[in-house]
Amino acid sequence: MNEAAIRILLVEDNPGDARLLRELLRDADSLAFEMTHVQRLADGIARMAGEGTDVVLLDLSLPDAHGMETVERMLGAAPEAPIIVLTGLNDQTTAVRAVQAGAQDYLVKGQVDGPLLARAISYARERKRLEREREQLLSREREARSTAEAAVQSRDEVLRIVAHDLGNSLSAMLVTTTVVLRSLPEDGTLDRIRQQVENIRELGEQMQRLRQDLLDVARLDAGKLAIDPLPLAPEKLVEHTLERYGPMASDRSIQLEGRVPEGLPELRADEARLLQVMANLLGNAVKFTPPGGRIVIGAECSGPEVLFHVQDSGGGIAETDLPHLFDRFWTTRAGNPHGAGLGLAIAKGIIEAHGGRIWAESSVGVGSTFRFSLPVP
Repeated sequence: MNEAAIRILLVEDNPGDARLLRELLRDADSLAFEMTHVQRLADGIARMAGEGTDVVLLDLSLPDAHGMETVERMLGAAPEAPIIVLTGLNDQTTAVRAVQAGAQDYLVKGQVDGPLLARAISYARERKRLEREREQLLSREREARSTAEAAVQSRDEVLRIVAHDLGNSLSAMLVTTTVVLRSLPEDGTLDRIRQQVENIRELGEQMQRLRQDLLDVARLDAGKLAIDPLPLAPEKLVEHTLERYGPMASDRSIQLEGRVPEGLPELRADEARLLQVMANLLGNAVKFTPPGGRIVIGAECSGPEVLFHVQDSGGGIAETDLPHLFDRFWTTRAGNPHGAGLGLAIAKGIIEAHGGRIWAESSVGVGSTFRFSLPVP
């Protein structure tokens, strides 16, 4: 046998049709082939198991099988072989179903010539090759996804354990520094030691915030960030933000103002999480607003949403930096050399978990405005 010849298995119970197909392929002169002919499906399946076959020409009406049963049994026995279904004029619907089930093509008897048959065989082999490649790619993708998911689960477990143990140590350190500060005399004799202890406490609080940020990022990745939506008036969120974080602005000699009109619709939201967003936005605004500047926190109704904003009179953000503000671990180093770059990414995750959106507007030398929307139920 010519090694380049295509090995064809013809499963056809009509000797005349089988002879015609063989002659058509010989007349085509474009396909080197060797054809094996059997008349029963069982013989074809046995032949597939015994020797290599490049393509199967399969009649739908055989002595031991008919219609879709023929195709399904051959596909079950030889899933890797390209199959071309042979059918009559009155059975094209079944032939189409066969292609949908896994056959590569179908031909109507009496409407086939040599070039068409040769082309169908070539196309069927190519389609099957592409199908195998696609399945291999999908299999590798599934394996890679499974590996990645296992790695993420392992990372999350390690993070959970480390965060738990680190949290306990940090809590103990903060309690100890508080006790030490209370025990130091107020007469100024140990002011240098007092300052060092306060520095330790501030570093511990910073580490606690970073630990919580890392935990929140892990929860966002896993889709497990806890959101407890309850009725919430927009003016209450602004009011509580001013009460909680107003002293931070006062310490920097920054004017903090709230602007909320009456009659805003009630929301369903997790106030603690939204205060976390406000703390991040307000903390950044205070950080980048010089003494004597002003920060305005407000809300307004916009159709089916309530829009909140935190506006500052700081130096503004460069246009090239705006697209990266909510990226993880990205930070403007000039203004925040020690930040981890997680705060805005977490704020974005919290707002999106509420079904809202968050963005920033800024002009260098004028100031910045961070806005987020929450849907009205």
